[in-house]
Amino acid sequence: MGQIFSCVWRCIRSHFRNETKTSQKDDQLNKPFDPLQEQESHYITIPDGETETRHVSSSASENVSADLTPDVPSWVVDIRNVENDEKLIQVVEEKMVNEKEVINNVCNDSKESFVKKIGVYNSKQRILLVGEGDFSFSACLAVAFGSASNIIATSLNSHDFLTQNYKKFMINKIKLESRGGVVMHGIDARRMIKDPVLGSLKFDCIVFNFPHTGDFGGTEFDLRNNKELVRVFIRSAKKMINEDGEIHIRHKSNGYFSLWNIPKIGSDQGLLLIRKPKFDRSQYPGYHTKYGFGGNKDFDCTPSRSYIFGLLA
Repeated sequence: MGQIFSCVWRCIRSHFRNETKTSQKDDQLNKPFDPLQEQESHYITIPDGETETRHVSSSASENVSADLTPDVPSWVVDIRNVENDEKLIQVVEEKMVNEKEVINNVCNDSKESFVKKIGVYNSKQRILLVGEGDFSFSACLAVAFGSASNIIATSLNSHDFLTQNYKKFMINKIKLESRGGVVMHGIDARRMIKDPVLGSLKFDCIVFNFPHTGDFGGTEFDLRNNKELVRVFIRSAKKMINEDGEIHIRHKSNGYFSLWNIPKIGSDQGLLLIRKPKFDRSQYPGYHTKYGFGGNKDFDCTPSRSYIFGLLA
């Protein structure tokens, strides 16, 4: 399952980067081989079934390095100088002779010292964020990790709506995409399991910060609608996390908001409340709590808690 996730992950990253192919010129052949340029037609990928990625150039047998996306299982071979199929097979076989040794070396180089953390998140987790406002929370994670290749950030709103309503949306989007993250629009947190891309993936952590339907009246009808939003989100999210994965819901914990009773909603959906620490926004530099229905104003998120759920054993 991990290998399937990794392959699909690579496809959606490539799709949402909106990269364009450029025509190859003669002088480009003299440039050093860059294995990260997988979109060029003279590279082939060979699945190796491992949890780490190595890149191998046929022009330099010692040119092996860890990929920025450690969970994409493939070998990349430069075939520009390969004359025919028989030669290609020979090149591939030569590169895979010492596969196990290379894998061990790379794995030894990617120990815990390379795992970056911020708040309750780390750079090894596959993270899905839903209901993003100006994408400042996901951008905060991307900056802290130095890479967003493990992050998919989504919003119900369109790109145009976000551009018009949030001054820093484009800056935050660039922070994500320039670090390898994926930004998706038109994703309904209640129905994300039905999305052809997201519904096929598994995550270590799915995050919904301050869910709200936009019903601010404080009536029984509004309360019921907001609780239903959380309930249906959880119902979808629980099918999209790994066995030891988590669902994070941040929510104000006073007054009207305490009536939502997030722990009970999670319990009713068959989840285990692992912990519910107080939420400190200062732990996430650059994060702004924006209203999700227009305007660039921040709302006061104090006091709030992070409700962290897991699957029952």
